Amino acid sequence: MHLYFVTSEQSSESFRTFTVRINGNVALTGFDINSDALGENIADERIFRDLSPAADGMPHISFASERGAPQINAIEVLAGIPHKQLPIRLVMQRTSYTDHNGQFWRPDDYFMNGRVSDQRQPIAGSPDPDLFSTERYGHFTYAIPVDTRDRYTLILHFVEFYFGTQNGGGGGVGSRVFKVMCNGETLLDNFDIYKEAGSLHVLAKTFYHLKPSAQGKLNLTFEPIVNNASVSGIEVLDESQ
Repeated sequence: MHLYFVTSEQSSESFRTFTVRINGNVALTGFDINSDALGENIADERIFRDLSPAADGMPHISFASERGAPQINAIEVLAGIPHKQLPIRLVMQRTSYTDHNGQFWRPDDYFMNGRVSDQRQPIAGSPDPDLFSTERYGHFTYAIPVDTRDRYTLILHFVEFYFGTQNGGGGGVGSRVFKVMCNGETLLDNFDIYKEAGSLHVLAKTFYHLKPSAQGKLNLTFEPIVNNASVSGIEVLDESQ
C-alpha cells in the first residue's frame, strides 16, 4: 500500500500531526507531513508491505487527529510479493520504459533539483540502448520511499554523455568528478564515469544492505566536485528472502 501526502504553502495549518491505522494496526503515529517531506509543497510517500484485507475482504484505513486535521492526497493498493517490497526502477526520462526482460522502469521521480537532458544519445554496454540514453545532472537528491523493516540493494547506472574526445565537451579523465551518498553514508567519492567506462558506455555500481531512514526513505545525494554530478538509472531491490 502506498500513501501519498503533500501540504501547500497556502495551508491554514502549518503544523499538524495524526495517526494512521491500517486494519486496526498503527501504521504511522505522530505523523507530520512537512517534517517527513522536509518542507511544505513537497510530495511525500509512505510504503507498507504484507497487508491483507480485513474479514470483509477490504482494507480499512483510518486517520485520527493528534493536532490539526489529518490529510491525505492519494492511496494506491497493489498486489505484492509476500515479505518483500516490489522493485523500484527509475529511468531519467520523461516517459516509462519496458526493457528486454519485461521489467518496467518508471519515469524520473522522487527527485529535487538538477535537470534532465532531453536529447537521447546512442550508448553501448546495454541490451537496451535507449534505456539509459538520457541523464539527470547538476547537484540533486532523490528520496526513494521503501518499507522501513527491510534492507535494500541499490544499483546506479551512469553514462558519460558530455566529456571525451568524441563528445561536445572535450576533455576526459577528471572533467566530471562527484560523490554519491545514501542517508549520510558515502557510496562513491571522487567518482569519474569517464575514467572507468569512457564516453557513451553504461557503467553500473551496486551497493548492498542499505538501511532506510526512520522516515522510510533511501535519501540519495549527488554532489558535484568537478562539474555536474550525473545519473541515468536507479534500481532499488528488496533483499528480504
